[in-house]
Amino acid sequence: MSGPLPSSTEICIVGAGPSGLACALGLAARKIPFVMVDALEAGHNSSRAVAMQASALEAIKTVHPQLVDQLVSAGIQSKSFTVIDLYERLLFRLRMTELAAYTKYAFTLLIPQHTAERHMREYILGGGDSIYWNKRVVGVKEAADGVQYELQFESGEALTARYLVAADGSKSFLRTFAGILFIDPYTKKAAEPGKNDLSFVVADVVFASPLPANVPRDGPQVMVGAGGMVLTAPILSEDSADASVQNDNLFRLYLGVPDTPPHAPDAPYLQAILNARGPGSHLKTQPVPQVVKVVESSRYRTRMALADRYVHRAEGGAYILLVGDAAHKHGPAGGQGMNMGICDGIELAQAIAEHRKCAADAEKAGAHKAVQIMDAYSTRRRAVALQVLNMVDRMTEVEKGGQGWGAYLRLKFLWAFFKMPFTNGIFAWQLSGLGHAKKP
Repeated sequence: MSGPLPSSTEICIVGAGPSGLACALGLAARKIPFVMVDALEAGHNSSRAVAMQASALEAIKTVHPQLVDQLVSAGIQSKSFTVIDLYERLLFRLRMTELAAYTKYAFTLLIPQHTAERHMREYILGGGDSIYWNKRVVGVKEAADGVQYELQFESGEALTARYLVAADGSKSFLRTFAGILFIDPYTKKAAEPGKNDLSFVVADVVFASPLPANVPRDGPQVMVGAGGMVLTAPILSEDSADASVQNDNLFRLYLGVPDTPPHAPDAPYLQAILNARGPGSHLKTQPVPQVVKVVESSRYRTRMALADRYVHRAEGGAYILLVGDAAHKHGPAGGQGMNMGICDGIELAQAIAEHRKCAADAEKAGAHKAVQIMDAYSTRRRAVALQVLNMVDRMTEVEKGGQGWGAYLRLKFLWAFFKMPFTNGIFAWQLSGLGHAKKP
């Protein structure tokens, strides 16, 4: 919807990305009304995340089992994750099938973020709830009654709510208003923009036929070395009028770059990187894959950052609650961003539902328990994020590649480490996020 906003609601979700949509799904499943707003004119369709892990699928299943089936049918079930060096020697192949005893989803689901969002929106809108587009938040303050926040929008409209879900991304307006710091998880100091940032290019491309045999069609492959990663991941095209993307050669690229890339990298830019350090660039037995069409491309910079808390409580009892990129930020290694955001959103919906019940109790003990519920959400999800950020940081160091003996020895250690029979299952478990799951 893009019409006028209501003047008040109990719950307002700011941001209609995966984490905000997951929270909305959890609320809708419990028949708790909400209003969702987003600054965009409609759902985005640009290249962003591409992977959903078992923990996100299991979390969605707790509130909408049919949606999970729909998501799985719209993506590629990747049973493995391959890492090779510049000369295409296998460093390790992670087998997600090791998880079959613990989950129905013993794979990484390769599905573009905008495709996942579209399916999630259909379930929300099908339940009668509304998403208001083109509603940019430009101000927030405590309402006069002290038990609500008032949002001001660029359109001149205003809306009051007791619960504000901050799903508004890494530059979160609501997090800034609440005075919640984005900190470096290692130094515990405020994360400085530009310091230790990593640059990446993300693009959806069509490769020429025939596709070289060293570019897998059934799962992601990461090539490390020469100072940055080259990741290829097959994706399914949606119903597109463009016949050139309706084939088996549609791939997502993630490219680590040492400098600032152009705003929308074109085919020559992407091809130059593939020629320098992509499949076929050093081992000449196979050709380098050729980009014949760029469907979508963008650049981004990121760094490790974690909110020092996920919950801000006003004096009167109104709340600002962080989920997704508003709460944590990291590189793309391991496909953890969308995964964590969805799990944040599902758990927050449960916390809000429990909090509403406790807050309805006028006795002091009930009010105290209500505060504990929100504190528990913040403590638990921060602990999960810290573990994931540590894992992503280790993976990023590997994916950087680099030159010299240090990088060489690190890769040799990984090769030897993954020869141990138990290693694959342990790392697949970590990557899946199943160890962080919370029972509904």
